[in-house]
Amino acid sequence: MKIKRAIFVSMILVVSILCYAFMNVNYDKLSRYPYKNEENNRLIRKYLNDEEIEYIIEYSIAPATFIAYIQEDNFNIYHASEYRELNKLLWDETPASIVRMVEETRNSMDVMTLANYLVHYKFDEILYWVDHGDPYSMNSILVTNAGNPNAYVDDIHTISIRKPFNLQLLNEDVPTVDGDEMEVDIALQIPLKDLCVAIQEELQTKKACGGLLVSEGYISYANQDKRYKEAKEAYGDSADKVEFMPGHSEHQLGLAVDFVLDGIENEDFSKTEQYNWLKDNAHRFGLVQTYKVENAYLTNKAEQSYHFRYVGNEMAHYLFTNNLTLSELISN
Repeated sequence: MKIKRAIFVSMILVVSILCYAFMNVNYDKLSRYPYKNEENNRLIRKYLNDEEIEYIIEYSIAPATFIAYIQEDNFNIYHASEYRELNKLLWDETPASIVRMVEETRNSMDVMTLANYLVHYKFDEILYWVDHGDPYSMNSILVTNAGNPNAYVDDIHTISIRKPFNLQLLNEDVPTVDGDEMEVDIALQIPLKDLCVAIQEELQTKKACGGLLVSEGYISYANQDKRYKEAKEAYGDSADKVEFMPGHSEHQLGLAVDFVLDGIENEDFSKTEQYNWLKDNAHRFGLVQTYKVENAYLTNKAEQSYHFRYVGNEMAHYLFTNNLTLSELISN
């Protein structure tokens, strides 16, 4: 009797185990999920593990929040709200790009900050900054509005390796040293051309651009890096007074030019009639002198009377009228 009972109990136990196993095999993990789209559920089963599925069920996370990104490399269900937020700001980006941008920067900046940077930087330029920072200035701040005419760079504010979006060869009507081709931002083209016409007329000279030649326009990060290293070798700790760290130069913005006159050294440029004209009139064309003796305590640069940068007509007029430089305005 005892043997029969043991056999009976064993059979019941085996049947129970088989039933339980059968139920588990056929149990739909998404049965408690309130969103019943079969294609979405197929993707969820394929790409999410049990813990992640439990997460979307517990918090009732709708497929619309994440389904567009679920197949992309490095997708993380816990970051889905960030993908969607960035996609709203960058509606023309692919899901793959959205996931990549969030995952590779989220430990350094939030989605809104990233979107603001992407107005003025390529993503790879932002990623370089995230991964490498500034090798020359540990406490540097990446400039947000790097593509605006009033973007400000100094020893602290940098544009890292950024290359302007709208570089063009300088207009042929603007004379350069030895006729060299140079690039500038498109915003600088017409103002420089108009300035050249005006100074020639107002100084009553036959020399194009009143005798002014452009010696420098856009300078890339790589070229500025080379210049800065050479300056460090030549001047040591004083190099920062005469040369810019890469990423910290207005020339890299594409908005600055250096002028020269035949036979005149840079340090004597401020003694010329052309400089006096520029000092009084460059603002009419949206250009200002950045580095002056009186603001050296802010810029950490020696005076550069030959260096002018474009800030736009309104800003240039304001700075001229109030006898300010851009660095003084920013510091205030």
